[in-house]
Formats: sequence, structure tokens, C-alpha cells
Amino acid sequence: FLLQQTNLTEPSEAMLDYFSASLPKTNSIDAILNLATAVQKSIQYAPGQTNFATTAAQSFAMKSGVCQDHAHIMLSLCRAAQIPARYVSGYFFAEESPNLASHAWIDFCSDIERGLWISVDITHACLIDARHIRLAVGRDYYSAAPVKGVRSGGAGEELSASISIQKLS
Repeated sequence: FLLQQTNLTEPSEAMLDYFSASLPKTNSIDAILNLATAVQKSIQYAPGQTNFATTAAQSFAMKSGVCQDHAHIMLSLCRAAQIPARYVSGYFFAEESPNLASHAWIDFCSDIERGLWISVDITHACLIDARHIRLAVGRDYYSAAPVKGVRSGGAGEELSASISIQKLS
């Protein structure tokens, strides 16, 4: 199930060729972090260039995107290397940033027999830590979107959300 590509993660031949030297041969933490670094260095973080429906192949072709694009590309490559991986949506807390933003990263299975999953933040090319707040897990953005719903009715409605995080003493 978590080896299958989705519409958002299906790799292009160009992607597979470009990252062929970085594709992990094992599901070790070092191999996955090396791949995350390659993705981070290749795909410039550029808000406003993509949206929730942008595929990994499209983001790769533009060489730009945001955290969800980094995650989709990483999922694509992990799955191509036969490493089970899943999309994680949540928040990332940075003290120097006045606004808490939604964020995305991946989990990969490092030990199938024991069901050991390790989380990797591709945008920051690191393992997740206390700054990461997990909301949902799925195969891609569509199945792990932090907010879903159906709207009916006239115009004039507006959705807003806010979140506050405080450090526990």
C-alpha cells in the first residue's frame, strides 16, 4: 500500500534519471537523509509557485516548490526504491518565525518486520524533532490534508484559522 505511487507522487523518467545516484539502496537513516539532502538542494523552496494539486513531476520540472512538494518528490523516490513511505502533514515551530505555518514531511519504514517508522523533514533535511507537530498521515497530501470539507452556498464566506503553540516549562 505505501509502495504504490499516487497521482501526486508518480515520478517522471527525468526525476528518476536525475536522482539515480541518490536513490537509496537500503532503508537506513543515512541513505534516506542523503536523499532528502539531494531533494532539498535540487528543489528551491519558493512559496507561491505550486499548489495542493501540483505533482512531484511538475515541481521537479520547475525545480521549485514548498514542503509538500519536497515531501511528494521524496515519497516518489522512496517508493521507486521500494522503501515504504507515507506523507505527514502538521506544523513546524520556529522561534524566530512570528507565524506558525503548516508543514509537511515523510515517514519511511526502516524495519518492516518491527513496523519501525522514522520521520524525515525534507525541507530542512533532518529527522523530525520537538519543533514538528504531527496532524495527519496518508499516502499523499490528498489523504493527509490538515483541513477538508465541503462548502455550499453563496459567495462571501471566508475561512481563517489560527494556531498558538507555547513551550511547556
